[in-house]
Amino acid sequence: MSKNIRPLSNEELLKVAPSIFSENPIETVSDKYAFVATHKLLDTFRDAGYYPIMASESKVRDEDNQGYQKHIIQFRSLENLLRPNAKAEYEDIVLTNSHNRTSSFIVDLAIFRLVCSNMLVIPSKSFVHTSIVHVGFNQDKVKNAITEVTSYIPKIKEQVANFKTIHLTPHEEQMLANAAIDIRFDTNTHYIKADELLKINHQEDELPTLWNVYNRIQEAMIRGGVKMKNLVTNKTFTSKAINGIDATIKFNKELFEVVEKVALLKTDYKAVA
Repeated sequence: MSKNIRPLSNEELLKVAPSIFSENPIETVSDKYAFVATHKLLDTFRDAGYYPIMASESKVRDEDNQGYQKHIIQFRSLENLLRPNAKAEYEDIVLTNSHNRTSSFIVDLAIFRLVCSNMLVIPSKSFVHTSIVHVGFNQDKVKNAITEVTSYIPKIKEQVANFKTIHLTPHEEQMLANAAIDIRFDTNTHYIKADELLKINHQEDELPTLWNVYNRIQEAMIRGGVKMKNLVTNKTFTSKAINGIDATIKFNKELFEVVEKVALLKTDYKAVA
């Protein structure tokens, strides 16, 4: 299924996320803050073989933050761009940064699944160079971060392949969905039926593998529209999409950690049995 994904030019990036091209930080930063415009790192990624395919920036309430707010850029390897339909999912690099002290440079690994266009951000606890503070910043640290993150790709491919071999019982599907609900919502005030997150929207997700169930749940949570009930007011409503950069990445990472635990438990059980 072709999504017509192609590299974005600097001009296209400027239109969707002007903060990437800020030429100076917000005035309130300290003298120790080493400012490097995000756009000056674009060629560092391109030279490493990764090209920007998506970008966005946070909405701001305070106009003083406009142009300095947090922004996110998704990069894909040239190899995968040249063969856009060769695989069901691709490993991408995600960069987040800001010019108002709200974020250091953070480089994450993500899986982009073509069938539903959802981005699954991988927890970066295994990486050495993912978070790069502005104090003492230099471009070599970014190069090292790219190398560190891409070196993890073979391992994540193995994990995904393992997720695809693990089958869940209906009860296990429900428990995984409930874990996702706990991550996202206060279950003391909101009730969501687990089945709301387990609906099959794509033929590819019919088999009850850990990978498919994981993707069903993630897509439902990120896109919203899930039926919910407020336990205080007894009113029903539908959930909103997760749009914020921080909220999206946080939910993705926490859900992935839960899925990793399920895989470990199921694998250990089989080994003993």
